[in-house]
Amino acid sequence: MSYHFVTGDFEKRSVFLPDKEYGLALDALVKGCADVLVTAGDGRGLRVLLGKRKVEPQPDWWFVGGRTRPGDSPAEGAARNVKRELGLALPPERFVAVNTYSFVWRYRVQAPATNGTADMSTVFELHLTRTEASGLGPEQFDEKEYETAAWVAPLDILAGDYHPALQQAVRDLLANRAYRDLRDVVAAPPAVVARAARHYVAWRDAAPVRHAKVRFDGDGYAFVDIASGAAVPRPVKPAPPLRPPLLLAPRDFVFYAALSGLAFAVGRATAGK
Repeated sequence: MSYHFVTGDFEKRSVFLPDKEYGLALDALVKGCADVLVTAGDGRGLRVLLGKRKVEPQPDWWFVGGRTRPGDSPAEGAARNVKRELGLALPPERFVAVNTYSFVWRYRVQAPATNGTADMSTVFELHLTRTEASGLGPEQFDEKEYETAAWVAPLDILAGDYHPALQQAVRDLLANRAYRDLRDVVAAPPAVVARAARHYVAWRDAAPVRHAKVRFDGDGYAFVDIASGAAVPRPVKPAPPLRPPLLLAPRDFVFYAALSGLAFAVGRATAGK
């Protein structure tokens, strides 16, 4: 969920900062960003469109997106970024908030590059129709910023050597989808609701870490201890299935068999009186 509140008659302004002034701003401020997981398909056919960047601060696979402008709601910023990067003009209402993330980067484009930069990003899901997604690929991405692009399955992102922030956003996207599935069955029989609830909780609790530090050498990510900088193993937690388990899991059969047996026993006892 993303909320936006305006106090007073704020007027939007478009201001361009030269690299020197922008670099000073990056030294002093945390940028507000709106990044987007562009998706298509559903279930096992769900795919996420990723761009492989070739410029700092993240020269690897990443979201579509970028910084927002003063006065924009996060969804408006996301819509603006998608129009700029993919040429898709879509209303902000199509963008569903996934979560908010804090990014800190060692490098940036503006001098001095090693001063780095920091972002606070609201990530959205933009689910495209088959027609909208048709033909979207590397040719839509600016070749000055991107090496290539690809549609990738969510579980492949979680199992691959991707940035942990991107992986966590995919987990949260799948948790949000599981929540919508749960919301859609609240009036269904208890077993159906319980199954959807277990699936939602499994994805909501799927994060292996809440804080992480990595180093990227162009070939992969090395995890390090935040305090000491010593190398540590990549945190791992098995991903739940994309879809909920069978309608009645074995424990459901045991529960309903016991319940039926109890009802039968009570019925016989009542009839015998």
